Amino acid sequence: MSELSNAKIHFNEQGTPVASDFDDVYFSNDGGMAETDYVFLLHNGLPQRWQNHTGSAFHIIETGFGTGANFLLTWQRFRQHRQQFPAATCQRLYFSSFEKFPLSLNDLTRALAIHTELSELCQLLLAAYPLPLSGCHRMSFDNGSVILDLWLGDVNTLLPEINSRTDAIYLDGFAPSKNPDMWQPELFTNLARLSYSGTTVATFTSAGLVKRGLQQAGFTVAKVKGFGRKREMLTARMELSAALAEPETLEVTIIGGGIASMCTALALIQRGIAVHLICEDDNIAAQASQNRQGAVYPNLHANLTPESQLHALAFLYARQFYQRWHNAGLNFAMDWCGLLHLATNEQLQQRQQKLIGKALWPDSLVRAATADQASVIAGLPVNHSGIYYPLAGWLSPQQFCQQALYFLQQQAEFRVSLNCHVAALTRQQDAWLLTTNTGEISATKLVLACGSKLASFDQSKVLPLNKIRGQVSHIKQAAMAPLKTVLCHKGYITPQWQGLHCIGATFDRLSTESVITEQDDQENLQLAQAQLQHPEWLEDTEITGAAAAFRATLPDHLPVVGTVTDQPGLYLFGALGARGIMLSPLLAELLACQICAEPLPLNLSLINRLSANRF
Repeated sequence: MSELSNAKIHFNEQGTPVASDFDDVYFSNDGGMAETDYVFLLHNGLPQRWQNHTGSAFHIIETGFGTGANFLLTWQRFRQHRQQFPAATCQRLYFSSFEKFPLSLNDLTRALAIHTELSELCQLLLAAYPLPLSGCHRMSFDNGSVILDLWLGDVNTLLPEINSRTDAIYLDGFAPSKNPDMWQPELFTNLARLSYSGTTVATFTSAGLVKRGLQQAGFTVAKVKGFGRKREMLTARMELSAALAEPETLEVTIIGGGIASMCTALALIQRGIAVHLICEDDNIAAQASQNRQGAVYPNLHANLTPESQLHALAFLYARQFYQRWHNAGLNFAMDWCGLLHLATNEQLQQRQQKLIGKALWPDSLVRAATADQASVIAGLPVNHSGIYYPLAGWLSPQQFCQQALYFLQQQAEFRVSLNCHVAALTRQQDAWLLTTNTGEISATKLVLACGSKLASFDQSKVLPLNKIRGQVSHIKQAAMAPLKTVLCHKGYITPQWQGLHCIGATFDRLSTESVITEQDDQENLQLAQAQLQHPEWLEDTEITGAAAAFRATLPDHLPVVGTVTDQPGLYLFGALGARGIMLSPLLAELLACQICAEPLPLNLSLINRLSANRF
């Protein structure tokens, strides 16, 4: 993840946005949408190709997102395609776009105002538009039928980091004479690597270096009439690569009953994949996902690390994921009320000062707060400075899981087996045989997402999984009612919900049972009082209940997602530690895409860091 700079733009007399550094327009003065329609859709055979496409998803790669005009018109045409041809096989669009200099939200808002015919889609895009952080930002629209992957950074650095076959390419960007850094030989060779027999390319330019680059990479190139006053443009087609094989229709069996399992089931069901969920408890979310309230925020470092890169991208995806399902009718408690991480000791203060001083992350994600500012933000007096995550908050993981199960049970492709303990896994020919207390179950594709029991099978015991018992206490204190943000110290305190606050959590590396103890309740209170210097609003609290469970982690503090070497059809998903609420949505999306052979929402380097095969 490199540092990004927003594009510097101005608007000409026609109201067209112009890139100041490149002295080039983002779209034609003669009509941006008409140009997109002619250059990119028409000359990639769209929307007609969608009617006969044999895959359930169609993938477009674009170089140069700019104002998003190409995406917006393609989205509109695909929406129309789904309305007109509901029986067509192709019902999902992936649009992977690369942008080194993203427009600021304000500039994008002004640039899109001209497209009045697409005002609804423009507003949806603006609402989802990501912060300027390098990497892949996945945005889901129209109930998951349209997925935009906005890759922020240099296209020639990022393209080698993806491995998803593409059906069509929008070769956009500023003119080669004005933006030579993009039009490098590796651009064409990487696009060819991602192409197969039948992949098409269209570009507004007819420059010789572009024609030669495409030809040398293996494309068959033709010149055709350009748009408006432009005399010529190029089209291309890949003829030499092997045809793309479509993955078989299948059912996926998931062992687990927590938030990782539910997010995976939702991601698969949205892709039309049947799911069989197997849970050993009498209800889902009975173990680590049983908490009333869980904080949702990223763990950011002053220097870029794989963990902080994953956290930043996963956090932003989780926000839109939960909001999307909430809007779709899943009724679970959630509040993006912000989070204060107070510097309650000198070491933490130095770490936070370094984080803010390096300025790697935008202020809209994390910023410094003095003790006075923190008190105003919290709604209660606090004695420490800290850092503030304005986009963070909390949600009820147990409620979310229960609501997700209710939704899934309305889907014909979903079934659930509760009180079903899986004792052993055996590979038999092309399937897995599950030995359970209710009989044998066959599974073609199998996902182990069983939390602290992830390494309990012969096939997964290679994982050096650590199991850490934690207890969260539920407290009542009228003086704490004004608290309006999550407070973190060495532990955390949530704002009031249903008259109670959550305070926790203990870290017990020795326990073998997830029992609730009074000692841990007292430990949670004593830790908070000591860290926060015994504030009056934390005195005389009443403990009304608690929850205890095991967190599962790995020594490198990264989760595990993906297939296991020499175990065909077996996938592992876990080691989420105390961050399951935040990490599960994006990693479940990654896992579903791996299973369905669809474009992945993370770069290959990071995916390899999460692989089960690293141990």
